[in-house]
Amino acid sequence: MALRDVLSLCGRVGLIVAAFAFVAGIVAGPILEKILYSQMTVTERSTQPLLIPVNDSSERQVGQPG
Repeated sequence: MALRDVLSLCGRVGLIVAAFAFVAGIVAGPILEKILYSQMTVTERSTQPLLIPVNDSSERQVGQPG
């Protein structure tokens, strides 16, 4: 096989692989988008704490006489 024939064969195989990858990307794009980016709710963190902190001074007053 001459060098020219080998280069021609490699070029054809390269074009076939590139075309297959292009078509596979077009077909798989919407499918993967639905799988990877499922609907998710994102909420912002509020400035107010969800739990009210316990007041330590009220616990100390219970223990003190008077």
